[in-house]
Amino acid sequence: MLTGAIGAIRIGPRGGITGLDLPALLIQAQALGYDQPLLARLLPFAERGMVAGAAKLVAEQ
Repeated sequence: MLTGAIGAIRIGPRGGITGLDLPALLIQAQALGYDQPLLARLLPFAERGMVAGAAKLVAEQ
């Protein structure tokens, strides 16, 4: 779901990932027939992983 939701990624002023637009992703999940309560629990973990991974990539440069 996240790979097709590039517009739901929040980008900071320096170009780094700052988070996900969780309400938009839950609306998309509803439209696709996904389990919203489950995604509401899982997406924050995905968000933390994306932010941490992006920060690690920036630090390595």
